[in-house]
Amino acid sequence: MEPYKCAFSNTLITKQFGCEKGEQVTRRGGPDIACASEEAHLRCEKLYQQMKAAALPAFGVEDDLLSMPHSVLVKIQLGGLLGLQRLLSSGAADSAEVRNIHALVDQAIGQYGNLDAIPCPALVEDMTSYKLKRRG
Repeated sequence: MEPYKCAFSNTLITKQFGCEKGEQVTRRGGPDIACASEEAHLRCEKLYQQMKAAALPAFGVEDDLLSMPHSVLVKIQLGGLLGLQRLLSSGAADSAEVRNIHALVDQAIGQYGNLDAIPCPALVEDMTSYKLKRRG
């Protein structure tokens, strides 16, 4: 099986978030997360790209890996998923974790009909206001 790099790998490496499709692997650069399902990988990658397109203007950066701070990408992943969880629970979710990213994406597709209908601009405040934990 060709391992698919998880679009939300930064969230899973922190162990704050979980995913039934995520599998820890070791790559040349160290630990990473691979997706066990091509279909799930494609859905998550598309959602992440939509979140990123909505959030980058608010961060004031362009989609350029050489100039964009890594922290922006991490905030988009962590804040975006927490914001999606909040949106799906009608604002009632006050959790700092997502137990199953795959199930969350399934729930979002069920509520909105498809990935393109997920209102990623409504997640921008969650992404920009997400506070990264300081290294100890």
